[in-house]
Amino acid sequence: MSNLSELLPSGGGQNVGSFVASGALTNGLPVALRTDGKVEAVTSGNITSFIGITGQAISDTATGNVDMLGGINSQQTSLVIGSKYYIQSDGSLAVTVTSAFAGQAISDTTLNIRDLT
Repeated sequence: MSNLSELLPSGGGQNVGSFVASGALTNGLPVALRTDGKVEAVTSGNITSFIGITGQAISDTATGNVDMLGGINSQQTSLVIGSKYYIQSDGSLAVTVTSAFAGQAISDTTLNIRDLT
């Protein structure tokens, strides 16, 4: 095998859920689960409710896929293979250590999202 995609299930991985968006969400964005069951972009105020990363752009009030904890997200760009990524207070992903670990890069576009623990 010469390509990481040969190892991954079709569609980016398992642990994918379908959610209604609260606000427009871009592709590859960390999201938090709201009490009403919708997902929204992670901010400093809801970072503890992080459940995954969007697998596609989702319009406000539309339904779309979220690659959930324990899954794989292949919607990133310019990741450094082997580096650990953390959710920043503005909802972006970076290698700067915060309390919100998101996952580890397994390719320049693919993040192995942390599990529940």
